[in-house]
Amino acid sequence: MDPIQLWNAIKEDLRKTTSEFSFATFIDSLTPVAVVENENNTVTLQLTSNHEDVANEWQGDTSSYRESFIQSAMMATMSLNGQPTFVLPSVTYIEPQPTQLNFSSEQATAPSSETDDASALASNFITKATLNPEFRFDTFVSSDENREAYSVAQAVADNPGTQWNPLLIYGGVGLGKTHLMQSIGNAVLERSPEAKVKFITTEDFINDFTEALRRGPKATEAFKREYRSTDLLMVDDVQFLAGKEKIQEEFFNTFNAITRENNQIVLTSDKLPKEIPGLEMRLVTRFGQGYSANITKPDLPTRVAILRNKSEQENLNIPNDVIDEIAAAVDTNVRDLEGVFNQVVGKMRFSKAPITVETARAILETMSFKRQRAITVPIIQDTVATYFDVTVSDLNGKKRNKEIVVPRQIAMYLARELTQDSLPQIGRTFGGKDHTTVMHSTEKIEKQIAEDEQLQRQVGEIREKLRN
Repeated sequence: MDPIQLWNAIKEDLRKTTSEFSFATFIDSLTPVAVVENENNTVTLQLTSNHEDVANEWQGDTSSYRESFIQSAMMATMSLNGQPTFVLPSVTYIEPQPTQLNFSSEQATAPSSETDDASALASNFITKATLNPEFRFDTFVSSDENREAYSVAQAVADNPGTQWNPLLIYGGVGLGKTHLMQSIGNAVLERSPEAKVKFITTEDFINDFTEALRRGPKATEAFKREYRSTDLLMVDDVQFLAGKEKIQEEFFNTFNAITRENNQIVLTSDKLPKEIPGLEMRLVTRFGQGYSANITKPDLPTRVAILRNKSEQENLNIPNDVIDEIAAAVDTNVRDLEGVFNQVVGKMRFSKAPITVETARAILETMSFKRQRAITVPIIQDTVATYFDVTVSDLNGKKRNKEIVVPRQIAMYLARELTQDSLPQIGRTFGGKDHTTVMHSTEKIEKQIAEDEQLQRQVGEIREKLRN
């Protein structure tokens, strides 16, 4: 049982019944270490804390969090494995080690008491985010389409703060953006353990800044020192900055302070900055001054490779035909793929059912997944042409009348949505059109769908034909 996965699931359940302050202080600050199996068919989740008071709060049978933890663990293991498990918490205090920053010799010999006070104050409310040790380059399975993102992330890890700054990794939910970003952080720390590496979500940044403002000027200054002195700052889901003017201003200043010192920033987003409504132009410009790498949905061979890699890491003897069946059925994203894999393995393990394709298929069907046929651009072109009573030659040609242009744009829109092909690849399939034509077409259809119910219905019907 993976301790990180288990702890994340337990935390999500505990969040529902715990106050925001208690959750942040006594739960979210803990770090999972290991899962230990006990002789009485129970397991112990070992956690650590850098705060002695927090660790003490978890000690003994009278701990106010123990009963809630056990109940949440029952729900979490039921969700993860298909069967509830009695999990006990064990929290150990680990004395934090001071971070050695790269001050000049003059600064090093005469540390400022003001800086020490600010650091101590920051430790009371700044998010203590940790990196997932499983998120490394060697555990990230890259498809051909994502090779560029993988390569530039490695280049940033090798030489942070140089050419690709900031690095923005963008794409849909569950495709591995966070994995690739944290791989950079883990690689930097492996090479330079003294480096100050900080991984946070945009929500963490917002909460830390809001709390600093609430506490007053000294806390605000401590917040600035904490964030602006990082060697590598990694921020997940920057699209959530949209519409928050005060937060954007502080993020802009933080960004400038870090890059001015030639330190590295890595960001993730669900789309390009210029496509995020409510994001100030000065941030759009800053985010675009480095390198933007797109991550797309994994194709079938990559999904197979991901599951085989996961099976080997966990020492599971899963037949290849079962892995192939799961990979063919789950074509949404990596998160869903691994989640379904865990469910299938868990249900098979606890029900003692034989690990066969038929068993896997039955489980997948109960989870509303079934083997998908491969959708290609030519299949999309044929389906759209038949639907609108035009020819594929019309779609790939240069006619500009509405009866041809609209189906062509719909076909390009669906090709971008349902295939792994890049914009240039799609353009070449449509008679050698430029990638900007494909982008314009998809953006136009996306906008019109929100306004035109008939177009929305037509696209939905074509999509359904393609999937069935």
